[in-house]
Amino acid sequence: MTEMTDATTSSATTSANAPSFWEDLIEIFVHPVDVFRRRANESFWPPMLFVAMAIGVITFATWNVISPVFEAEFTRNMAKQIAQNPQAAASMEKMKDTMIGVTRFTLPIGLLVSMLVVGLLTWLVGKLFDSKATLGQSMTIAGWAYMPRVLGSIAGSVQGLLMDPAKLNSAGAISLSPARFMDVDLANPIVYQLLGRLDLTIVWATVLLGVGLYAIGKVTKGSAAAFAVIMWVLGTLPMLRTAYMQM
Repeated sequence: MTEMTDATTSSATTSANAPSFWEDLIEIFVHPVDVFRRRANESFWPPMLFVAMAIGVITFATWNVISPVFEAEFTRNMAKQIAQNPQAAASMEKMKDTMIGVTRFTLPIGLLVSMLVVGLLTWLVGKLFDSKATLGQSMTIAGWAYMPRVLGSIAGSVQGLLMDPAKLNSAGAISLSPARFMDVDLANPIVYQLLGRLDLTIVWATVLLGVGLYAIGKVTKGSAAAFAVIMWVLGTLPMLRTAYMQM
C-alpha cells in the first residue's frame, strides 16, 4: 500500500512539474523529442487549433500589407486561364475580389484540413517504417510539426510591412526560400516550385515530422530521416504537377 501511495504521489508530482502547453510552444523549437514524448497520448486538437488560429489572426491583422501577394497570385493564375478560355474573362474578373476576400476568412479552415491530411499521411507512410504511432498520435505529430509555419507567417507579415508593395508580386517574394530571388514570371515553373519548397519553415516542419515519428512512432533515426524525405516529396508533387500544367 505504501509503495502504491508513493507511486501515485510521484506520478502526481511529475504531472505537476511537466511543462504547460504554452511552455511546449517554445520547447518544440529547442527540445522537440521531449515535447513529442510528453504529448504523445494527449489530444491533437490544441496544437492544430493553435496553429490555425495564430496564422489566421496574423493574416487577418496584417491583411492590408500582404494582400498584394494574394492579388498577384490570383491575377497570374487568372491570366493563364483566360489565355486558354478567353470567354471566361468577365466572370473571372468578377470572382477575383470574392475569392481574395474568402481566402482572408477561410485560411484557418484550410490549415486545419492541411494538418489533418499530413497527419493521415504520417500514419500511412509511417507504417512503411514500422511506426508504432496510432492515427491520433500521427495527428499530434502533424499538429506540433506545423509550429514553424507560425514563425513563417510572422516573417511574411513583417516583410510585407517593410518591402516595397511593387515587389510583393508572388508568394515566393515573402518566403524564406531561394525562390524569393527569382522572377516568378521569367523562371521555369518547375524550378521555381522546387526552390519554393526549400523554404526554411517548410524544411523545419518536415524535420519535425521525422523527429515526431522517431519519438512517438519509435522508429530508428535513419527511418525517421527517410520518412521526412518522403513526406517532403509527397508535399512537392502536387505543386510540380501545377507547375507542369503552367508550362
